[in-house]
Amino acid sequence: MHINRKKTLKILLFILMVVGLFMLGANQYRMKWWPFEDGFESLSIDEILPDQNAKIGSVFGTENLRVYNLPIDDEFPSGPFEILGNKRFLFISKCGEAYFTALDDNDIERTQSPQRLSKSEDDDDDAKPLVYCQGSSGVKDSLRVNNSLYVSYLMWDDMQNGARLAVSEFTLDVVNSRLVYKRDIFVSNPAIKEPFLGMQAGGKLALGESDDVVYLAIGDFGKPQGVQDTSTSLGKLMKINTKSGTVSLYASGLRSPSGGLYFDHEAGDLWETEHGPRGGDEINLIREGSNYGWPLVSYGTMYEREGNGDYYGNSYNGHEGYEKPIFTFVPSIGVGSIARYPKSGRNAYWENSFFVAGMATTTLYHMKKEGHRLVYAEPVLSGYRIRVVKIDADGRFYLKTDHNQLLMSE
Repeated sequence: MHINRKKTLKILLFILMVVGLFMLGANQYRMKWWPFEDGFESLSIDEILPDQNAKIGSVFGTENLRVYNLPIDDEFPSGPFEILGNKRFLFISKCGEAYFTALDDNDIERTQSPQRLSKSEDDDDDAKPLVYCQGSSGVKDSLRVNNSLYVSYLMWDDMQNGARLAVSEFTLDVVNSRLVYKRDIFVSNPAIKEPFLGMQAGGKLALGESDDVVYLAIGDFGKPQGVQDTSTSLGKLMKINTKSGTVSLYASGLRSPSGGLYFDHEAGDLWETEHGPRGGDEINLIREGSNYGWPLVSYGTMYEREGNGDYYGNSYNGHEGYEKPIFTFVPSIGVGSIARYPKSGRNAYWENSFFVAGMATTTLYHMKKEGHRLVYAEPVLSGYRIRVVKIDADGRFYLKTDHNQLLMSE
């Protein structure tokens, strides 16, 4: 009996040791079966042990990609980046840290310590942060125009006790790897009190017809009842002249333009990707003076969330009476960034097509464009939650993921 008890004790100790190692491993690698943090749900084996190579695989051609792990620790939803040239990049985190980096020996490395976005040249740790970084709030986009960098972000208005979407201009000193605050060029109205949905604040930027024109898409903050109110900035697309400082209303009726905004300089067209309600993700061709109908119409339907019933209109699975989207995804794909493939001579079949990220589906889509029609959505890359899509003039891809990766054409 005494021997059996010893054996039983050894077996129990062995089981406890195995369970302990199991839990430590789950915590370390954030597997789906780790039971204590919901953030692990979005990770997969491929993200834990990522392949260093990927491929855009289309019926009409392929593009080999190299996967680089970024030397930053960004939060979800992650921030934007800029290509500085000469294998140098600028990454801005969700909470407003600027990382100047360079590609060296097949790795992307920081060239200096991160700089926090600030209106002061002194990096004072005790100063109030420029960026309101709570939940899904934070930095939303950036746009480089020569030696200026425009950054859109959520800020907190202490006087009104609410959040606003702001766009500030910084002088970009590439040589010395530094950003210096210059001015604010836009602040949304009104200040939105908590609770609100930072993921639906919008904030996407696009350079327009000239270097003096910047377009800004603003979401509804989860307050749809303010979108059709012309006295608010909610659900509006604004045209900003950075030279004169004037801001004008360009279009309205948007819900969550948190995916992408792209101005096609060759055609003179402004494209916007927008998160719809349950179903109904949209790609819109933005026309000046048009109303895109939110929250009165949508090809999707409302979420079954408490409290939303009083906000929405009465017409679903239709878009009559308002400007219709060029393309709609049902079910939603979590539509993300959009970019046009140029006439570079690299792949004639892709020229003038769009590449669009599906963040929820972790898929990149090739979308054939004919005139002002998008005729199909071809999945060409899967397994990556792509936050930013950039394609340079030579047809090279730069894809930034929400898991601190940069995928680049080889």
